Amino acid sequence: MTRTKEVDPNSGEMPDYKSCPSRIVHSLRKGYDNVRAKLQETRNKIKYYQIKTRDLETSRKRYKEETAELKTETTELKKKMLELEAEIVTLKKQNEENEKKKRK
Repeated sequence: MTRTKEVDPNSGEMPDYKSCPSRIVHSLRKGYDNVRAKLQETRNKIKYYQIKTRDLETSRKRYKEETAELKTETTELKKKMLELEAEIVTLKKQNEENEKKKRK
């Protein structure tokens, strides 16, 4: 298919097309609609990924906060466990001393 010579849009000249104007308009409209559809699809994808990224960031932030809370809780529980173990040791010693006193 041969192309016609490009005409300067400001010159006011009309290029000589072989097809009738209704076909040309239909073809241009179809191309325009295709471009708009692709653009809309791309916009939708961008919005989808923006929303997904936002959701992942909030989720990640929430999990970070939860892990920080759990870390502090585990350190507190470990301290308490060590205190209780020390208390158990002292109570065992006291119990042994009491048994020795009873035997005497």
